[in-house]
Amino acid sequence: MNVTELNIEKHVRGIRQIERSVSDCDEPTSEVVRGYCLAVRGSLTNDGRPPLDASGLKLQERLSLIEGSLERVAKKGGCPNL
Repeated sequence: MNVTELNIEKHVRGIRQIERSVSDCDEPTSEVVRGYCLAVRGSLTNDGRPPLDASGLKLQERLSLIEGSLERVAKKGGCPNL
């Protein structure tokens, strides 16, 4: 893991705590939260490296897409309890 990946991972720590906080809930919102946590976790553990693609930049791109999705959900008024 390179320095860029380590710096990015510092910003997304706490995913496990979020997953645990909704683990006993059966609400649709909880499913959405678990889905986002899974997406973040998948981004962090995906180490496939296409030619000429810096893994840290790919990780940053994936996390930015997840962040954008969360922002769109928030604008629509979704997940008010989170």
